[in-house]
Amino acid sequence: MMKKFNFKKKEQEEEVPTAPPPPVPKAPVEQSRASVVDVEEKTGGGRFGLDRFMKKKKKDDVDEEAIASPPPPPPRTGGGDGDRPKKSRTSSKKSKVIDDNDDDDGHRSKSSSSSCCGCKRLLTGGFCLLLLATAGIITWRYGPWASRSSNATSLVAANTCDKCCNGLASNCDLPVNDVLFPMVHNAHSSYADNFMGANNNRPFEEALVAGYRALGMKTCECEGFLSKVLLERDEEWGLGSSNLGFCHTACGAGVRDPKDVMTNLKTFLETNPREVLIIKFDMGEGSSADLRTALQYSGLLEYVYHPQDEYYIEEWPTLKQLIDNNTRLILFGSGDGMDSCPAYDCDDGILYANDHFSTTSDLEGCDPTISGDVFVGYLMMNHYEEGKMKIPSPKRARDLNSYANLEERFETCEGQRMPNLLAVEFWDEGEALDFVKNLNAGKNGMGESMRGGKDEVMEKAV
Repeated sequence: MMKKFNFKKKEQEEEVPTAPPPPVPKAPVEQSRASVVDVEEKTGGGRFGLDRFMKKKKKDDVDEEAIASPPPPPPRTGGGDGDRPKKSRTSSKKSKVIDDNDDDDGHRSKSSSSSCCGCKRLLTGGFCLLLLATAGIITWRYGPWASRSSNATSLVAANTCDKCCNGLASNCDLPVNDVLFPMVHNAHSSYADNFMGANNNRPFEEALVAGYRALGMKTCECEGFLSKVLLERDEEWGLGSSNLGFCHTACGAGVRDPKDVMTNLKTFLETNPREVLIIKFDMGEGSSADLRTALQYSGLLEYVYHPQDEYYIEEWPTLKQLIDNNTRLILFGSGDGMDSCPAYDCDDGILYANDHFSTTSDLEGCDPTISGDVFVGYLMMNHYEEGKMKIPSPKRARDLNSYANLEERFETCEGQRMPNLLAVEFWDEGEALDFVKNLNAGKNGMGESMRGGKDEVMEKAV
């Protein structure tokens, strides 16, 4: 097999530049000329003597040039590797390793610096977004609109009549604890009132107008600086130094002013003389005293029902009796150290909830949380559930508040104690009001059972 040579590369490699010869000094040349004259005089200027001398001089000059300039590299006769000058393998390997390490270090330093810069940009961007989000929340939550009052255009009940009691004439002769009351859980908490993770879309004032007749509310003591921004703290109501508010977890996540809440409750009772309300207060730590003060100044206590019994009320008045006596507000409370009290002697007419209430244990059936021969006047069915993120879900409420879902659950109560409070969230979702009205209409023989046609029952009830 013939070996292939690269003649172009060879020619390029052979072209090695040589150093130019050093200039010949002038002094030696003048000396040579003088010596030539002397020789000519000695030799008689003969031609052959001068020629011999000049040949010798040229030879000496050539030898000096050879010594002064390095010899040219020997000519290459072949193109193989054997004709090339060999380099030290060890030195070449070391230099290659050093070069590679330098490249790796340079690449590593560049990549690390770029990744570091990328992380800094990412952190800076994330921090800026967090600041913007926080500023937006603070502006939305604590702007001048945050402390507005949630007043419905009109607090006149939508379904009422001169001979009705809570929307139906058939309710009037029933004991108050035999009527099913539609109830709003955490009624003060709504997105309309700038609550974060609210339990309802719309405020409780609109729920009252729509037909809800029971409210669950929680009181709290707001942080000092927040109470100055979010609460009115009216001196005339005895709340000048109070931090009382209606909130769910913390005032920073949403709060309703007590004067705003109680003023609207009183306005509803004054505007709708045929309606009876039940309110259950869950009093947060340190808030009960201020709550009682606000109730006293609000004028609501003149509507409160005061039983004459002790702990167990065997017979509750009918709705008609409550309306005729204008004692159309029944209050229950618990929390903040409140203890059991005789019904006739409970302060401000706030009955101890645990003496008169039982609740269902889960979202299925009517099993109460207490067992045995315990006599309580009210069984509250909790019909709400948090979403996957532990935040109240309107979508879940829409399903739970559907007529079919409520009907199915109440069917499991047959043969057991029937609830007289149905607590829901996102009250404007689903058909809870239609279901409650149908069920109440059927209790006095004015319609079919709750499984009957609701349209027919509604026509007979009205």
